[in-house]
Order: sequence, then C-alpha cells, then structure tokens
Amino acid sequence: MASPRTIDRTRRRGVIAAAAGTIVEYYDLTVYAYLAVVVSPLFFPGDDPTASLLASLAVFASAYLMRPIGGLFFGRLGDRHGRKRALVVSVVLMGIGTALMALLPTYETAGVLAPALLVVARLVQGFSAGGELGGALTYVYETVGPKRKGLGASFVALGSNSGFALAAVAVATTSALTSTEQMTSWGWRIPFLLGLPLLLICLWLRSRIEDTPEFERSAARDDISKAPLSELMRSHPRQVLQVFGLGVAQNATGYMVLTYVGIHLVREGGFSQTAVTWTAALVIVLVALSMPVSGLLVDRFGSKKILLAGLVASAVLAYPAMSIMSGHGLVVAAIAFGFFAVGTPLIQTSTAPLFPSLFTSRVRLTGVALGFNIATIATGGTAAYIATWLIDRTGNAVSPAFFVIGAALVGLVTLATIRQETYRGAKYAAAESIDVEADNLDTVKARQR
Repeated sequence: MASPRTIDRTRRRGVIAAAAGTIVEYYDLTVYAYLAVVVSPLFFPGDDPTASLLASLAVFASAYLMRPIGGLFFGRLGDRHGRKRALVVSVVLMGIGTALMALLPTYETAGVLAPALLVVARLVQGFSAGGELGGALTYVYETVGPKRKGLGASFVALGSNSGFALAAVAVATTSALTSTEQMTSWGWRIPFLLGLPLLLICLWLRSRIEDTPEFERSAARDDISKAPLSELMRSHPRQVLQVFGLGVAQNATGYMVLTYVGIHLVREGGFSQTAVTWTAALVIVLVALSMPVSGLLVDRFGSKKILLAGLVASAVLAYPAMSIMSGHGLVVAAIAFGFFAVGTPLIQTSTAPLFPSLFTSRVRLTGVALGFNIATIATGGTAAYIATWLIDRTGNAVSPAFFVIGAALVGLVTLATIRQETYRGAKYAAAESIDVEADNLDTVKARQR
C-alpha cells in the first residue's frame, strides 16, 4: 500500500500543474486588457479616443463569446476522455492564440485585415479559456482529499490571479524600458511573446500528471457519460443556473479589479500608465497571495459563509472605494483599489470547490464550464466595456460601482437558493475522508504495479 507521503506528493503535483495552467491561460488572455490604451489606436484609428478604446474593449470581450463553446468542447473532452487531456489541449490552443497576437500586423500596414485578424486571435484564446478554469477546478476537486478542497482549489484561484499579476508586471516593465514611440511601434508585442516560455513550462508540468482517481474509477466501471451535455440538461439544470448566478457575481467583482480599475485610474484619475500598471500589479499580487488563506477559511467554515462575506464586502465597499480613486493622489487611489478588491479572494476561493461539488463526476466538467462561461460573457469580458460605457453615458465617474453592486446582489440571491452546504469544509469531512482516502490509496497502489 502506498504511503501517505506518496499520496500527498501525487496530489501536490496535480495541484501545481493545474494552477500553472491557469497562470498561463490568464496571463495570455489579459495582457491585451492592460495594453488596451496602447493597442486601440493601432487597430482602430480615429479622432475619438473613447470610441477607439470602446472598440478595443469590444474585441477583448469578443474572446469571451467563444468561452461557452470552448467550455462545451472541453467539457465533453474531459468528461469522456479524461481531465488531463482537456487540461493539456486547452493550454496548447492558448499558446497558438497568443503567438498570433504577438505577430499581428497593425491597421497602418494591413488595413481592415488587422482588426479582423485581431478578432480571430482573440476568439482562439477565448475558445481555449473556455475549458481551462472548469477543467482545473474539476481536476483539483477530484484530486485533493476532502479535508483540503478549499485550500487545494484556492491554488487554482491563485494561479489565475497570478496570471493577471504577471501580465501587469510584464506590461509595466516593458512600458518602463521603452519610450512611448517604441511601445507603440513594437514594445506592445513583447508581453505576448513572454507568454510562450510559460506555455512550455506548463506543458511539461501537465504532461507529468495522471488523471484524477475519481475519473479513473469511473472509467474502470465504464461509468462515463456518452453525451455529457444532454445528461447535464436532464439531471442538473438547477445547478447550472446556480453556477451561472454565482459566476455573474464572481466575474463582475473579479474582472473589475483585474482589468478595469487600471483603465479607470489612467482615464479618470489622470495617473501615468506605468504608475497605474505597477499599482495594479501590486494589488493583484496581494489578492493572489491571500487566496490560500481564504482557502483555509473555506475549509474551516464552509463555502457558503465565506462566499456570503465576500459578496457583502464587494457590494458595500464598491461605491466608497471608487469615490476616492480620483483627486487624492496615487497612494490614496492604491489604498482605495485595495479595499475595492477585498471581496475578490473570498468569492473566488469559496466558489472554487462549491462549483464542482454541485455536479456528479459524469457531467462535472461540462456543468462547471457551461454555467461559469455563460456568466463570464455576461459580466466578465464585458466588465471593462460596461464600466467605460456607464461613465460615458452618465458622466459619473463612480457609476461602475453600481454594476458591481448589482452583480453582487445577483450572487446573494443565487446563494440563497443553495439550501444545503454542498461543500461544508474540513470540520464536516471526517467521515467522508475515510472512504476517499481508501479509494485514493487503492488508485495509487494500482499505478505502481
């Protein structure tokens, strides 16, 4: 029989590989957002800078239109052929999309072909991203023991936020080392190119993992769904809606922190792009580092209580935080940015084990990917666009806060429909732990034969 140390090592390797992939995916997916102010006139020239920025942000959002399609593809792939295969393929496709982004011609050299190719590259990235988070959450949920599902899943959230932070650091460093003319001419390509080494590291890590014990047991029993989507719609429609409702809140609160506030500080606060990018990187790093702590809280108190705290914090702090982001200096703006982000780690780490726990193994990846990706279209990729549009229409620089408040309320209403604590945390897991540990020991032992 395999030792507990062997099992722990196998679990750590799986969690690291899953988290590494989310770093790559979200780095590649969001570099564009941090470069939106620079890139918009290169692909959408015009006399109105707001119109150019809105067009650029619309392209950013277009990638998210592909996420449900990608989610269905990778959900079927993962639920029928294994979680590992879905994780590897999604990262490869993201690398292809990022390479295309780095090599794009601009409007000046290719005319209308340039924005068309930009949209194609973003659609490839969006298709890939559709399978990443659902796949990573499912893999970790089925790999770690029942006592540490919150902590394990928090590393997936840590990975995604680290991707955002690395993107901000890459853009800030490139901006600091180049002049405005150089950044406009060729510097904007460098952050995209830097994503390719990350891709190779992630592929190496994911190639070394096994599939999850739960999927392998299902495969051994021939308990694999032949049509995951059809089965999902018959057996789990309520759960898909619950993932969607909570995903609306998670995406709105998260993407406002990760993609919009930086734009807001440049346009409304009047701060320099370089200073704002470094500020955003600092805040996002702090958010990312708090993920494991939040994960431990989930294991201690359960998903519902931590999620409730995160949603309330986001709703309550949004308006006052945005109110003081302008006119009080960069230090005050950075502190306000930090308060604005308080709810983000609580929401992300509590939903990370909650989402997969709502579904059976047969349709788990498809269910998480479908519900979450539709929510991402509604309030994730569109967050920066909606916030910019609100200010343009209302003339009120604080109006994006109402978007956050509304999304948080949707999350609170959805949370109320989850009557039972589906993932209750470590103190409720003792009985379940005995059976799951035995299954995991048998699986590891079988691999070693």
